[in-house]
Amino acid sequence: MKLKFILAVSVLALIALGAFFMISSSPETTYAEYLQQGIDYESSGDLDKALASYEQAAKTSPKEYVPYSNIGSIYRNQKDFVKAEESFKKALAIDPQAVSVYRKLYDLYRYDFRKHPDFMMPFFADILKTTNNNFDVVKLYAFYLEDINDPEPALALWRAFLEVEPDNQVYIDKVKLLEAKTKAQ
Repeated sequence: MKLKFILAVSVLALIALGAFFMISSSPETTYAEYLQQGIDYESSGDLDKALASYEQAAKTSPKEYVPYSNIGSIYRNQKDFVKAEESFKKALAIDPQAVSVYRKLYDLYRYDFRKHPDFMMPFFADILKTTNNNFDVVKLYAFYLEDINDPEPALALWRAFLEVEPDNQVYIDKVKLLEAKTKAQ
């Protein structure tokens, strides 16, 4: 009787152990492992292995945008701006609401490709429409307007931010600076 009990408990333990390993090797876990490997390799400076890990993460879980965003960042740092742009666009095709990727694409266009305002204005119009005027995107747009020396619309945006957060010192300072700038023009 004791032997049957021990055998039954052993079989149940083996089944539970097998189920644990099946759950552990699910696509989400594998995706997370590949993603973490990519982050670790990137942090240690082994960018070829980081790219390979991120590509595996993307293959494992094709509905996740993060691997493509990270791949784009590596390519941008390597000055391969065309591949960076392609990767960021792949990320946004997966998740059009990924504001962090829009920020990366903005930086690429603004500082690496040095895109003219004739390109950037429709770029922002599309982002604002796609993200339903996401607050962080609107702030990025306000900074951009300031950066290209277009203070009046920037001032209007910073005043609107100040209405939402009247005690925000950054907003107060921006409004004061831009008011002075528009008076001087």
